[in-house]
Amino acid sequence: MLVAHPSLRDPNFRRTILFLSTHDPDEGAHGLVINRPTNKNLGEFLPDQELEKLRNVPVYLGGPVGTQELTIVSFQLDPGDSKMTFHSPGSLESLEEFKEDELGTLRAFVGYAGWTSGQLEFELEQSAWLIIPATEEILREQAGDKVWLELMKELGPAYYVLAMAPDDPSLN
Repeated sequence: MLVAHPSLRDPNFRRTILFLSTHDPDEGAHGLVINRPTNKNLGEFLPDQELEKLRNVPVYLGGPVGTQELTIVSFQLDPGDSKMTFHSPGSLESLEEFKEDELGTLRAFVGYAGWTSGQLEFELEQSAWLIIPATEEILREQAGDKVWLELMKELGPAYYVLAMAPDDPSLN
């Protein structure tokens, strides 16, 4: 996972946590912002669809690219590897066929985050992002900036002080 450094001011990524689903230095990277809830569910986004199990799936703003696209994702922790996997089934119908315990943490995303070749590496060199392992606890949280702020607190006092600083210190 990528966590925005407190000094990252880009409004698209300020105080965000991203699940990085693909990354290749030559091809670029793709990810989803997981802490920007829309406070709506899939039933509200797709009122004309017959949804049973999926009606209450929360919808998040996944990033600034492809904002006309809706992606449904299942995150599952593989306890043997301590690795989080990311599945995006092809259709609503295929998701409805899964049993509840097979779905993992289910979320829908409007848009995504994307980087071209070398762009993410440059941002990492500039310390715009912190890299942390994915956890189920982070994915369960839906409180937006609060999750990011809690991560800053866990990372240590220096990060927490930076996170609490006003955007424009001259207005303090």
